[in-house]
Formats: sequence, structure tokens, C-alpha cells
Amino acid sequence: MIITSRQFGPVEIDEEKIISMPKGMPGFPGKERFILLSQEEIDPMVSFQCVDDPDLAFALMDPFLFMTEYAIDLDAAVRDMGWDVEKPEELYLYTIINASGDRPEEITANLAGPLLVHTGLNEALQMVIADEKYSHKHLIFPAEEEKAEG
Repeated sequence: MIITSRQFGPVEIDEEKIISMPKGMPGFPGKERFILLSQEEIDPMVSFQCVDDPDLAFALMDPFLFMTEYAIDLDAAVRDMGWDVEKPEELYLYTIINASGDRPEEITANLAGPLLVHTGLNEALQMVIADEKYSHKHLIFPAEEEKAEG
């Protein structure tokens, strides 16, 4: 199947790899089918491209690449979705990245709303984390002064 992506143009995808979001993507009603696209030019990020809307895509990144101490409880989300998890590696956690400008020091990650993907079922859920220690605008590359303080 060929889909159109604003970032990458026409892309051939395997229909069996389409990820369903049964609860939808918050703020985007009716957008429930996505595909993970990895391209060398955006690595280590991946694009979470809406299959039905070429203009809707989210940059995702493994949160542990920039915050090794990130820890959230996935059990409630797994129960809420009714997922059976045979192997822990079936679950993959991403954060949504906001890179609206061309300044790396302003790139943020939404640690309060991570995306949990069950690769065995090809389903995903955007979680809402109530823990105040996680921001929806966590700086990935903090300024040098902040690094020295932390």
C-alpha cells in the first residue's frame, strides 16, 4: 500500500504494520490509523504518520535516549486496553517530540503524554501521566547552566 507523507512524500507500507489507536489520538478525532516510519535523516526519531491524513504526523523518540531515569507504570494502561502481553519487548514506549524550530536547544519531549505501542497487536495508546515531575515540554538538550545545576 502506498501512503502520502508530507515529510517523506509517497511511502510504501506494509498494511499489516498499521497501528490502530482504538481510543484515538487526543485532539485529533477520527485519526486512528498510524504507521511508524523510520528514515535515516531523522534518526533517532521516527515519524508516527497518520495513514489517512498525509498532513498529520508526530515525531517520536525513545525517552530513555535522553532521560535514563524516566519511569512510569505501564500496568494500568495495559489493563485499560485489555492487552495480553506475552513478552515485555512487545511494548514500546515513545515520547512525542516538538521540534518546531531549527534550534536544537528548544526541542522538547512530552514526558507527561507518552505513546505506548503494543507491537504484537499493532495497537497504541497515548497515556496521560499525572506525575508532576514529568513535563509536557521537557527540554531534550538543556542549556549548559541547567546541566551544571542538575
